[in-house]
Amino acid sequence: MSSYSVEGSSFRADKPREWSEATFAARPRAPSRDLDLHPDGQRFAVALGTRPEAGGTLNHVVLVSNFFDELRRVAPPKK
Repeated sequence: MSSYSVEGSSFRADKPREWSEATFAARPRAPSRDLDLHPDGQRFAVALGTRPEAGGTLNHVVLVSNFFDELRRVAPPKK
């Protein structure tokens, strides 16, 4: 069952519905890299959110390669 229909040049979407009970990371700002659509348009990747247990800690490492290239991409210098 499709959640939309197309007739000629008309598009009709069905009522929105929840597709996952997972917790996803909040989007800090646009453009954000926490969600990406596959080129085939059929799949996508989403960064999952994290919830530390009560009194617990999150132990993780974030590695950023080509940091300045990414910085120039998301915040180009003003001319």
